[in-house]
Amino acid sequence: MTTWRTEGIVLRVRDLGEADRLVTLYTKEQGKLNATARGARRIRNRLLSPTQVFTHGRYLIFQGKNLHNIGQAEIIHSRQALREDLEKMAYASYVTELVDALTAEEDPTDTLFPLLASTLAWGEEGRFAVAVRAFEIRLMRELGYEPELYSCLNCRGELQERIFFTERGGTLCPSCVGQFPGSNTLSRGTWELMKRLLEWDLSRLSILHPAANNIEEMRRLMRKYVDFRLEYPLKSLDFLETLQVLPPAEQPSGGEKDER
Repeated sequence: MTTWRTEGIVLRVRDLGEADRLVTLYTKEQGKLNATARGARRIRNRLLSPTQVFTHGRYLIFQGKNLHNIGQAEIIHSRQALREDLEKMAYASYVTELVDALTAEEDPTDTLFPLLASTLAWGEEGRFAVAVRAFEIRLMRELGYEPELYSCLNCRGELQERIFFTERGGTLCPSCVGQFPGSNTLSRGTWELMKRLLEWDLSRLSILHPAANNIEEMRRLMRKYVDFRLEYPLKSLDFLETLQVLPPAEQPSGGEKDER
């Protein structure tokens, strides 16, 4: 039987049988994979903690015919804070569901794992508002959908004062925008923010403190851009956006929720 050790992040957890878990991991070497964690829902089982959603750990995987099996696991970062804070949990659920929705099983991308790990780490420190925007645009690049930000997507002309953005692939000039219904105006500040989030080394992003209006504009533009590539709507994104418009007194409390 083939076995391997790998570093992974838990994207999703589902109940299986009376005490098992079906765990979706994004791993360094194999990309996304599904594996059974036998007995992981029992209180004293050694796989209980390492198979909680958002956990970053090391896993011993036994290759199976239909499903792999997790034989051993140890925690690198529990990411417990992401499960205890409702807003952080909503952001982290969106990030992990997006990876799950847009990646194929066992089709690894070298830079996606560190991007995912860094995003969850920034989120745990309270930086999700910026980290998620960086994650979205970089994920699109890793999957081959990098938006054109440096010239007009249609005519390849230089971008001047008025810039527009289309969900179909990036920036447009005033002469071409009419050919792309539904395009939105792109402000200069948000345009510069998008380029920085795409170009800068991940370690430098922590020094960025963009204006709230630029973050909000980018959120709206990237929502349309990501939705254009998705085959189905994300439940976690609807929950996140609902949570962000509710006053604190009306926000649902934490507690038991289905794990992503």
